[in-house]
Amino acid sequence: MNQILSTQQEQMLKEQQQNYKQPSNKANIKTIVKVFCILIILFGLTLIGDATYGIISSRPKLEDVPQVTANPIGTKVTITAVGQQPISQLSYKWGQGEETVVQGNGTVELEVTTDIPNGNNILNITVTDYYGNIYQFQKQYINEQNDTSKPTIDISVSGNMLNITAKDETEMSYLTYQWNDSEPTRIDLDSSNADKTQIKASVEVLKGQNTLTITAVDSEGNSTVQTETIKGANKPTFDVSAEGTNIIVNAKDDEGISKISITVDGETTDTGEEPLNLKEVTVTQELTAGTHTITITVTNLSGLTEERSFTATL
Repeated sequence: MNQILSTQQEQMLKEQQQNYKQPSNKANIKTIVKVFCILIILFGLTLIGDATYGIISSRPKLEDVPQVTANPIGTKVTITAVGQQPISQLSYKWGQGEETVVQGNGTVELEVTTDIPNGNNILNITVTDYYGNIYQFQKQYINEQNDTSKPTIDISVSGNMLNITAKDETEMSYLTYQWNDSEPTRIDLDSSNADKTQIKASVEVLKGQNTLTITAVDSEGNSTVQTETIKGANKPTFDVSAEGTNIIVNAKDDEGISKISITVDGETTDTGEEPLNLKEVTVTQELTAGTHTITITVTNLSGLTEERSFTATL
């Protein structure tokens, strides 16, 4: 009897132990399932990220291939890069020498001029476009020129005109002149000229105070830049009236009247060679009765003149 009870107690104890262990096993299974699900999600996100990177990387890279020229003039070469979009930067160097970098600053055209070193040289040009693409160019130049003297520039004033003469010991190439910030005007050497060592130009003086910049370049690429401040004056003004057998000329000028001359039927009288230096001058010319051809010329202190011709009958 006691043995039977002992067997039953052992059986009950085993069942209790089994029932106690079942919840722990279920909890472990749930934890494992959760971890496995998280790993699957992370793996899926990694695959999606790789696929997205692959799609972005496979897109074609935008380009704006610049047009690059390098034109030599004597011992200098002018490098120009032009793009549809603003050029990022342009750099150049001679052989393995020091590199010079020019920033684009939002412009679609970059231009720079550099001296060609003596001897046989390789010019290396690098241009970076708007999208960051890099383009490289090379060109060979040989400098065997011995002329290193720069041109000279002479300026003289004649009335309302400015006379410019650019000279060189050998041969000129061209000159440019520019008022203030306007576009330069270029004058090339006339190949038909017997004297190729100089270029001349006549420029009308602008009214008021202005800055004139002149650049002279010889056939070897040597250049001289000269800047002058020019004050352009207004022409004098005058009116004419008649009083009996006299004509009366009243002349005015902001800076001052230098001279008044009156020509009647080919005979001229004037106020003299000494400048009057007056802002308003009145002169009288007596005439004989009859018809006369009259020319009146008024000159101010700047050398500007105002002239008028007419016929008068008294």
